[in-house]
Amino acid sequence: MRDDTAYTDADDDGGDDGEVWSDVLATQDLVALDGVVPKGGGPSVHDRIGGVSLGRPLAYALEDPGCRRASADRDREFLVCFPFDLEELPDGRHYEQVTLIIDLAEGLYALSLDPAPGTVAADGTEISVFGLGRQRLRWTFRAPGRGGVLRPDGRWAQAVVRMPASSTAVTGRISLSATTVQPVLGGTLLRRAAETRCETPFRMRAADMWTAVTPLARPGTLPAAWALAPYEYEMPKSDEWEPDDEEMPPGFRRLCLAVDIEKYSTRDNANMVWLQRVLLRTLRTACERAGVVWERCGRQAQGDGYLLVLEPGVEEARVVPGLLAALTAGLAAANARASATKSVAGKESSGRKPGSVRMRASLHQGIVHEADSGYAGSAVVALFRVLDSGPVRRILAESPDYDLVTAFSDTLYQDLVDTGYEGLSAVGFEKVEIEIAAKNFAAIAWVRAMRSVAEG
Repeated sequence: MRDDTAYTDADDDGGDDGEVWSDVLATQDLVALDGVVPKGGGPSVHDRIGGVSLGRPLAYALEDPGCRRASADRDREFLVCFPFDLEELPDGRHYEQVTLIIDLAEGLYALSLDPAPGTVAADGTEISVFGLGRQRLRWTFRAPGRGGVLRPDGRWAQAVVRMPASSTAVTGRISLSATTVQPVLGGTLLRRAAETRCETPFRMRAADMWTAVTPLARPGTLPAAWALAPYEYEMPKSDEWEPDDEEMPPGFRRLCLAVDIEKYSTRDNANMVWLQRVLLRTLRTACERAGVVWERCGRQAQGDGYLLVLEPGVEEARVVPGLLAALTAGLAAANARASATKSVAGKESSGRKPGSVRMRASLHQGIVHEADSGYAGSAVVALFRVLDSGPVRRILAESPDYDLVTAFSDTLYQDLVDTGYEGLSAVGFEKVEIEIAAKNFAAIAWVRAMRSVAEG
């Protein structure tokens, strides 16, 4: 059922010679693995039980500002995003689990994977990941809890891929498998496993890729999601390799900021690209205005969100209000530009523009470890639990005139806001209780809708 066809550097996947460009790379049937043997014998028949639309991969060239040699003389790195949408299932059926598999061509391998291993999405989807430092990458999305439903649309995965100097394109093959569930008589569930009929090849020429808006920092200041660099050539190749013998990375008390874009998965591809650009530019500018050195912070991209682990020793009473003021100003400016652009194009409409960006933010402090594929520690877990919680989402939804809603952990609120530091008035904060029984998590947070001073 597998097609071993793969692109070579001489191949082209469209876009030239007058061919119409499409955001869709391919549509594939999902065929059941439990085939039926026809009467009278013969090969098994595998029926179609669903489908998937594979988006054309998006790629950005990542340039190291400290290296000016020609690309032909050195390895290069690319951020590659793989979007896909599953077909809606009829008759009460739904997806319970989906696995996206990317087989990179010989010589290519992943320096980072996003979503990262152990990620829990805002809707409760649990994501397991495999392939760091390898050619074969795999993301498995599991429905939350027992009997949960996996949302079929707006799925994506991305990786930072290293390409050898001898190559001119990022190439590989995409396949997908899924488990569907259907209720039957008696309250039981019928599970069926399926996979795409064949692997879909893709090819992206390095010469055609966009350059990332912001170049990567030097390896010494890379985020933990890219922490593979110091030992990437020393990783054992055996499948029996056990990492448990490695020394525990040190833990330091750090101030953490996490942000997430509202309704990101409902946007089209072009809007997602724009939103990620706004997110990164706004964060970098906010750090600059607040006196935070970007290169000294731990950074972990989340696609529609971002984790910033501030350097030790920052003056929190000054930095926190500076960051929040700059974030709200940056969002207001981005939305004003988007609104002006749409008005000039004659596409203005009532209410907020479809291209506008609103965010949730969460602040917390605690012990953080720099692990192999992301930042680890109960403080980071609590930070994202609060960020993705129902009360924080509710307050943003109930504040249509505000671009940012910020949640402080209870301890940070008591340290900064409740003591009356300048720029951190307690006015407007709402105390909320957050409880996620399935995760055995409970916390108190203080939430406030915010906008820039220029907006009034």
